[in-house]
Amino acid sequence: MIKHNEGKLWGTMMGPFGGCFAIRRELYSPVPINFLVDDFYICMKVLEKGYKSVNNVDAIVLEDVSNNLSDEFRRKIRIATGDFQNLWEFKKLLWPPFTGLSFSFLSHKILRWLTPLFMILSYGLNLLLAFYYDFYLYMFIAYNFIYILLITDFLLKKIKIHNVFLRFITHFMSMNLALLIGMIKAMKGVKTNVWKPTKRNQ
Repeated sequence: MIKHNEGKLWGTMMGPFGGCFAIRRELYSPVPINFLVDDFYICMKVLEKGYKSVNNVDAIVLEDVSNNLSDEFRRKIRIATGDFQNLWEFKKLLWPPFTGLSFSFLSHKILRWLTPLFMILSYGLNLLLAFYYDFYLYMFIAYNFIYILLITDFLLKKIKIHNVFLRFITHFMSMNLALLIGMIKAMKGVKTNVWKPTKRNQ
C-alpha cells in the first residue's frame, strides 16, 4: 500500500515487484553489469528521466518462497548489497528536497536501509545513558531482553517449536543484519551480478 499510495500521489512508486512489471520500451535503460537489483535500477532510471512509476493493486502474481532461513538470509544480503549500489547511483534524486520523488526515496527506502546503523547507535547511546538515568537502564535491559528472545527462537526452532511472535523478531533482526552486511559488501565494491538463486519450496 505504501508503493500504491506513492504512485497515486506523485507517480513515484519505489521499485516494482521484479516478477511482474511493465515498462515503455523507449524508457528502458541497460543495467550495469555489476548491479544486483536490476528491477529497482530500471524503475529509478524511469523516474530520473521525469516519467512516472505506478502500482496496480489488482495485479495478481504467485511466487513460491523459501522457508530456509539461511537461504533467505543469503538472498537478503544480495538484495541489500544491490540496494546500496542503487543508493549511490541515485543519490542525486534526493535533491531538490521536499519533492514527491525525494520524499519517497528517503522515507520509504533510505531510512530503512540505514536502520542497522540507527540500531547500533541507539544501543550504544542507551548503554552510555544507562549509567546516569534509571529510565535508560530499564530501556537497556529491554534491549537485551529482545536479543535473548532472538536466541530463544533459534533454540526452539532446533527442536521444531515455532512461535510466530518470536519469528517476527528473528525476521526483523536477520533483515537488518543482512542490510549491514550488504552495506559493507557494497562499500567494498561488486564486480559481477552473478548470484546463486534461492531454492524454492515448489
